Amino acid sequence: MSGSVREIIESHKCFFEVWPYHIVSEERPASSAINTRRVHAGFDFDIYGIKMSHQPDPPAEYWLVYTKLKEIIEQVGRENNHASAIEVIPFGSTLVLDSKDHLKPLAMLRIRITHARGIHQPAGEAEVQALKAVETELSNLGIYSGRSAA
Repeated sequence: MSGSVREIIESHKCFFEVWPYHIVSEERPASSAINTRRVHAGFDFDIYGIKMSHQPDPPAEYWLVYTKLKEIIEQVGRENNHASAIEVIPFGSTLVLDSKDHLKPLAMLRIRITHARGIHQPAGEAEVQALKAVETELSNLGIYSGRSAA
């Protein structure tokens, strides 16, 4: 399965971008103004690949890559002693238009790394270690940060 997933990744020119993941909370103590707090709670990996089909539903290739990423993320979670919550989020019906490449349609998956230490706690060392592990695993699969030269 790994060989065919790698071929799919290469043929769709997959790449990823990493973004901070923030949680916004509001508190309203009695008889005072709303207190808004923004906490850096983790990271989002947005993985893009050229969408070659004109069908609205994602092809089987999309779900094959999704399944492989779930396996990898479960392994990273075990190695991280489940200190961070890591999940793969499908966006099967979402189409992203690449503004840097003539509005070429892209499919998208997201990997989110966060914690379960409470809403007001920022991301910590466990999330940074998970970030590095996910970057390594994506590179091993042939998915790199930013666009390829091809």
